[in-house]
Amino acid sequence: MSIAEFSKKFHADKRGNCAMAVAYGYARATGKSEEEAVKAAEMFRAFGGGKAPDGLCGALYAAKMMQPDHAESIEDVFKRGAQGCTKCQEIRPNKIIPCNRCVELAGEALDFLEK
Repeated sequence: MSIAEFSKKFHADKRGNCAMAVAYGYARATGKSEEEAVKAAEMFRAFGGGKAPDGLCGALYAAKMMQPDHAESIEDVFKRGAQGCTKCQEIRPNKIIPCNRCVELAGEALDFLEK
């Protein structure tokens, strides 16, 4: 499965917030065990629901933390899919895209880098 697929399923199964979902998806898709991926996800528990630095979408924040050397490219891909938005408080209240799509979009940006 891709990073986006692992991330989206983790989030849809309500196993954690958006940031946790992306960290989990990245870990699983890059060969980590279930246990290691859950530990990676736990490190991002505090960054969902608009609590990432600068109010960034948690999914985007986690993706940028997974590949910091490519943070700008990840943000560019994310913005294209989120109508130019990067902050949770722009996206959620205005219903730009659903949270699960944010998770998928952040995963897609990471998947693109892995190819």
